[in-house]
Amino acid sequence: FLAQRQRLADRYFDVFPSIDGAVLPPQGVPGQSWNMFCVLLPYEALGTTRQAFRAALREQGIATGLSYEPSHLTTLGRSLGWRDGQFPNAERIGRETVTLPLHCGMTDADVDRVCVAVAQVLGAPAR
Repeated sequence: FLAQRQRLADRYFDVFPSIDGAVLPPQGVPGQSWNMFCVLLPYEALGTTRQAFRAALREQGIATGLSYEPSHLTTLGRSLGWRDGQFPNAERIGRETVTLPLHCGMTDADVDRVCVAVAQVLGAPAR
């Protein structure tokens, strides 16, 4: 399973569209295990929202996920007095990160399909 996930993650790195401001996960970290493939996308600069991006992929049969919420903006964090604007980097990560499909049943063609759809939705050139 780990080898298949690594192969699929490598495929994402090979074919993910070139998008200004996009941040892919670190690659080549010793002992890295791919349980998800999260990317940070500058939706506002791309003229869309994360909600619209996810809906457009969903219309093409591609599920996405949300995996990160800034801890200071959770119910507990707010109860401790934290508020919007105090940790802008964490808030940007929470606002702009989306999880793309990655599971052992996927093929290279599936990854390619996801990347082509991302490129189409965001108006970026596909690789």
